[in-house]
Amino acid sequence: MEKRKLLIVDDEQTLCGLLGKYLSTLGYKISQAFSGEQAKDILQSQPVDLVISDIEMPGISGVELLKWMQESDFKIPVLITTGHPTLDTAIEALKCGAHDYFTKPFHLEEVAEKVSRAFTKKRLEEENVALSKLASLHDVTKVLASTDNVSELIRNFLEFSLSMVKADSGAVLLSDSSSRFTISKTAGVFSDYDFWRLKPFTSICSWVQRNNKALITGYEHAEQAPGIDKIPENLRSLMAIPLSTKDRFLGVLMLARKMGHDPLSNLDLQIISALSMQTSIFIENVKLYENLRNNYLSTIRAFAQAVETKDVYTHGHSENVMKYTVALGKHMGINGQELEHIKYAGLLHDIGKIGISESILNKPGKLTDEEYGQIKKHSELGARIISNIPFLSQLVVLVQHHHEYYNGKGYPFGLAGDEIPLGSRMLSVSDTYDAMTSDRPYRKAMSREKAFKILREERGSQFDPVVVDAFLEVMQAGV
Repeated sequence: MEKRKLLIVDDEQTLCGLLGKYLSTLGYKISQAFSGEQAKDILQSQPVDLVISDIEMPGISGVELLKWMQESDFKIPVLITTGHPTLDTAIEALKCGAHDYFTKPFHLEEVAEKVSRAFTKKRLEEENVALSKLASLHDVTKVLASTDNVSELIRNFLEFSLSMVKADSGAVLLSDSSSRFTISKTAGVFSDYDFWRLKPFTSICSWVQRNNKALITGYEHAEQAPGIDKIPENLRSLMAIPLSTKDRFLGVLMLARKMGHDPLSNLDLQIISALSMQTSIFIENVKLYENLRNNYLSTIRAFAQAVETKDVYTHGHSENVMKYTVALGKHMGINGQELEHIKYAGLLHDIGKIGISESILNKPGKLTDEEYGQIKKHSELGARIISNIPFLSQLVVLVQHHHEYYNGKGYPFGLAGDEIPLGSRMLSVSDTYDAMTSDRPYRKAMSREKAFKILREERGSQFDPVVVDAFLEVMQAGV
């Protein structure tokens, strides 16, 4: 296999050489550029599979190089390095298409992991595109591709598989790093996990893993796969198909028909093998998506905490608002993605304060009109910060409008009533309650009872009455 080619771009030649030497020991072919201009020349003259670039360089910066690559339609993963991480540069790099970034000084193992992850993501995307052309499975694969939860994806995959070949029962067993199988999902007439733990099925899973190919066994196929135990007598035939990508074995799909039914055919095997190939990629993609989302959210959580370090009186405020709003949402019957959006909007609602002066945030006395005007900008600034980050785009309106008043006298747009998104109305109550019951530069924290009294007084004025009533019920029940 031809070595993958990496281009390292950094004006620090010693660092460039050190990183290149390390990555070459891992089997990569390394090119080096000590400026953005040199990098452009290399990219235009020789094949490159991945770029690692510093952000801050004389001449063409790393972000400018990214933009040029995007405009020139280079389909190459880019990892960004920086010795001076800031919110603006990180967000700009991600918006320009960077796969990931890491800060100096870095661990070489971390770099290797991120390079591997970038190649994995690119490979999975390419395989996903290729296999999506299976028109006969279009409707099914469209549903599976839109699923962003591994458990739900496997359940749908199993149910679709049973339906497509009219199997009576089935199971998906996943393999761990030690090649041990665990049952993920079962369906059909034999849904008891103990049934699928019988020795014939475990021996079939082991055979499929060793050979990484599918089989049909049963009454008509007794001699096809020597070395496996005979399936239970109440089954006419059993199909076992590997779930695997080019680099990883994930598990086995097993489908069965009972005695008295026609046996599973080679055509059935071909159809489900095609679906299994695609589903394996979807599973990897969803896991990758979840990892990327968690990485995004960990980064953003760190930025939210950075905001709180600027405002010494609001330590833990964002976490509290998130906690209150999630409890409120559950009480109001909100669930799924809508609840998740509200949850992270609670964490990020004040992220715009990263652009507000610390002297204003921590001023012990009353703010001037001009200073208060600066404070009021934080909701719009926060919305702009997260507006182009894919995982956070649904949070924009929630963050933007969490200071609107129910009577239309809030900011930034003076929305009123149902014009204000429900999530923003919920954040407004949770935010205000936590602010009232926490110390501030200009006053001590007030009691829960006094805060409850103010919330009741502002029903229909500052706050949505329905939301206030639900919030009080939640708080009095104990959060």
